[in-house]
Amino acid sequence: MKLPLALLLLLPVWAGAYPYDARLSARLKGEFDADLRANAVGRELFGRLEKAGPAREALRVLVRTDPAECFASFDPDSNAIYFNSRFILKFFAAKGFKDRRLVELLSGNKKARALLVKYAAPVYLHELVHALQFYLYPEYRQDAGANPLEWEYEAYLTEDMFVHERMKADPALLKAFITGAYTDLYTANVLGSYFTLSLDKENYKERIRRYYEEGVGGYMSMEKAESAKKNNVADAKIMAYAAGAVGEYEKDSSALARLGREKEDYARFLDDFYASRWPAFSADALLFVGSMALAEKNYPLALDCLAVADVNSQANGLDPAALNTLKTKGALAILEAASYLRDNSKKMDIELLSRHLKALEKACVSTARPFPDDLVSMKKLIYPKAMAFFARKYAAEKQQARKDYYKENMDYFAAACANPGEE
Repeated sequence: MKLPLALLLLLPVWAGAYPYDARLSARLKGEFDADLRANAVGRELFGRLEKAGPAREALRVLVRTDPAECFASFDPDSNAIYFNSRFILKFFAAKGFKDRRLVELLSGNKKARALLVKYAAPVYLHELVHALQFYLYPEYRQDAGANPLEWEYEAYLTEDMFVHERMKADPALLKAFITGAYTDLYTANVLGSYFTLSLDKENYKERIRRYYEEGVGGYMSMEKAESAKKNNVADAKIMAYAAGAVGEYEKDSSALARLGREKEDYARFLDDFYASRWPAFSADALLFVGSMALAEKNYPLALDCLAVADVNSQANGLDPAALNTLKTKGALAILEAASYLRDNSKKMDIELLSRHLKALEKACVSTARPFPDDLVSMKKLIYPKAMAFFARKYAAEKQQARKDYYKENMDYFAAACANPGEE
């Protein structure tokens, strides 16, 4: 199950100040911070923030409308985390409130703020990571022109670890989401990222890279940022000698030197950050989510999480006992999913049935197990229908997240129909 990531760090043009901004900012910041400090991952982040100087204390938390599809964003120019009021209104199923009125209502309504903090805390944490990154590496952020891609590697892993600790401490929300008993737009977003973990950290990072470099655009890797800065310096040198303004060239050279130092410092940090947590964290999260999904008979999610211990898993450095647990659980998920299909296929619509068959097929391939012989004929019958179904849905859909989901499935079933294998 892969939901699109939705935390796009853009630079909106924010409206002017409102009378209740200061009060709401202080209250939201205090309440969000208290929520984060109750979590080990949040406390670790605050330990790093203590080294960021006075900028952290001056950080504001504000509410404004943003036409972009982002839940929140950090704006370094105003040193503020902005929550997009469009999504806050959707969260509360409220309509017709202008930002000024919404700011006033939230500032005076503790229960409403508590709900927002409860479900949007991972969003706040994600943007707080970006704030810290800017405090520590300002040249890097300025030269990239936006958040560098590598910063998202840190922000998403921090967010996923935070969510994991939360779900383990109180799994009721995860269970309700898996069974379809509850969802909200913030929970769907943060769990959508959490559900895409992998034993292979490079696969995890590649998913983030594809989204930002191929999907939303505007994100620049550290290598590209340095290359761009070098080109700027070369241009500046030519222009400086032509105009006699050597001081400007020296200024650009100094910025490049700072960028080089920031690149080295952050690259070391990011390598250590991942190395100290992978693959133990991902294996624990996959086993936790997969086991709950299996217990609740959400077989597509259970298979995605548990049938990941393929022939290359040993190379990821996972503890042999943890690897064996995943393999055992993965085998059980395959057996249970196949049995469920035999008993319930006729009760399922084409979308649900095709998702189960796809998840089972991918799990069998990943774990080098044969696809159940008695389900081969079902697969051959359903896959062409699934391809046509998702093609129709893709052509008619306007919302980009759903469109991406339909396209991924359309492409999968089209490829499967074109290469039916040896069955």
